[in-house]
Amino acid sequence: MIILSAIGFSLLFVLLASTLQNVNAHQKQLVSIGGKDYLFIAGSANEPVFIDDKSGVEFFAYAPDPKDPLSSDSNNTKPIENLEKTLKVEVSAGDKKKVLDFEPVEDEAGHYIATFFPTVETTYNYRIFGNVSDTPISLTWTCSPGSVDEDTVLSNTTTKVSDGVELKSVVGGFPCPEPRSDESFPEQYISNSDMNNKITSLQNEVSQISQNLTNIMSSIKQNAK
Repeated sequence: MIILSAIGFSLLFVLLASTLQNVNAHQKQLVSIGGKDYLFIAGSANEPVFIDDKSGVEFFAYAPDPKDPLSSDSNNTKPIENLEKTLKVEVSAGDKKKVLDFEPVEDEAGHYIATFFPTVETTYNYRIFGNVSDTPISLTWTCSPGSVDEDTVLSNTTTKVSDGVELKSVVGGFPCPEPRSDESFPEQYISNSDMNNKITSLQNEVSQISQNLTNIMSSIKQNAK
């Protein structure tokens, strides 16, 4: 019984550590909205994320513990539900943008997902916008290329974002999607984006060859007259 209990405790610890690691790999933003503090945590789902994998914007929302406002694990930290009704997320990469709806994660209060498949290795921005407590908000999370230290304090200076909205603290970050090339096996993986570029290039070459043949045939007919 003691051995089984120890095994069960170990498994529980591993599961909890895995969950905390996934959350900690995201970025925390402590925000004051209408004079009330909120702890928002966002990043990419299913980290580490590789190009063409199923991922998405993962978002956690809490009413924080005043004594430890940057902790999502404090006993006095409360998850905020139903934000899928008032918030959306705009995903941007370069000059491309797309607005997605959030879906609440079943049996995990305050946890939301907006699914998408990253197709290009680049910097992704997640702008979460809408209304919280009847106050308009627009907050942005940006991935960081390479390794990310989830404990790094990026800002502890209170700055005004918009009317009734102040950003009080920013901690940690999350990595950008990685290429699959280093992880692919047994064959080298070609991303959908690279494949489309190759197809477009071949189509242009075929079109040019076809045009050249048309010109040659036209020239032959003129010389034959």
